[in-house]
Amino acid sequence: MLFIHTIRQGDRVAVWDKSGKVELVDGPKRLFLFNKNIELLEHHSAGADEYLAIEFNDGHSEHHRGPKAVWFDPVEHSKVEIRKALPLDSHEAIVVYKRINGEVQHRVERGPALFVPTENEWLHEFRWHGAHPKKPEQKIPRALKFKKLRVIPDQMYHLVEDVRTADDALLTVKLMIFFELTDIEVMLQQTHDPIADFINAVTADIIDFVGSRTFEQFKWDTEKLNEVDAYPNLTSRSKRIGYQINKVVYRGYTAGETLQSMHDGAIETRTQLKLEAETENQAQELADLKLTREAAREKQRQDMEAQQAQHEIELKRVEHEEKLRQSEAESVARMESKKLHNQVELDHQREVQGLELEHLKATDEEKARFLTSMQEMEVDLTRYLVAQYQNPDRLIRISGDNGAQLHLHEE
Repeated sequence: MLFIHTIRQGDRVAVWDKSGKVELVDGPKRLFLFNKNIELLEHHSAGADEYLAIEFNDGHSEHHRGPKAVWFDPVEHSKVEIRKALPLDSHEAIVVYKRINGEVQHRVERGPALFVPTENEWLHEFRWHGAHPKKPEQKIPRALKFKKLRVIPDQMYHLVEDVRTADDALLTVKLMIFFELTDIEVMLQQTHDPIADFINAVTADIIDFVGSRTFEQFKWDTEKLNEVDAYPNLTSRSKRIGYQINKVVYRGYTAGETLQSMHDGAIETRTQLKLEAETENQAQELADLKLTREAAREKQRQDMEAQQAQHEIELKRVEHEEKLRQSEAESVARMESKKLHNQVELDHQREVQGLELEHLKATDEEKARFLTSMQEMEVDLTRYLVAQYQNPDRLIRISGDNGAQLHLHEE
């Protein structure tokens, strides 16, 4: 049978003849076929975060990290798959097993990385106790399945149920355990389920703690359950399996219905009494506050009155000082005015006296000129003066035996 077939660019086909031989043909191409069959081959392409898993017809397999592309070869390949590489964050690790010459070895791969296994490698799958989907405090065996370990601090909730005290009270203790994986090799060698080991060890510690105390003693000592030293079995077992217990938090307890109702009633009574005591204390504090506030207001009022009185006294003092200042200013002004008046009068008198002196001086000068002119005319001035002043104003008589002479000068 003759027919024509066109192969598109980018495609590959396998052309089988009637004898079973195959020929691989890439497009673009146009084929004229007679008694031949065509099989369109699949092209497999892996990205940067993927790899190709190729199984060959001779039984061996190969893994090729992407980016990588391969055509399916019906002669050589039995199966070609594109698989995702396993991303590892910086706080994650995986356990890788590898078969070498019939011997299986393992190694630990830590992130950050994008892990691609070789054809003779596989990953360890962990199956641990896991939390109940609806009750995280309860743990179910083999419920937690994973391949990547977290190597950062982690935590878990746990209930230690049906623990009896020394006086036969039945309790359920609630805990939160904080732990950290420190040695993966030790963990692989010493345990298959660390969570189960934690549960068993902490249960033993709680049984020892609660069983050695009465119910009242247990209530008084619950603060010790927040200390790591209260869990010797848990801490020792965690070290043996490569873990470290960072902290254990006590989250409370629950009791049986009868004991719980009695305990609730006692709590209610204590709470009521406490509320009444607090109410009374608040009433007393309110009364004390009122008295304190009233006393403070009274003191404030007295202080204000004292300040007002002091202010009035200060105003009177200032007013008196102002009056004294004004009086002194007026006195000074009067004295200055009087001094100025006296000075004016004194200046006037001096001016009048000066004028009189000048007048007298002018009169004397006139007389002197007159007498001088008379003397020049050979007039006897003595006789003239005696004749003019016949009646003297004063008479001075001086007598003596020795005939002494006396000159009198009058100014």
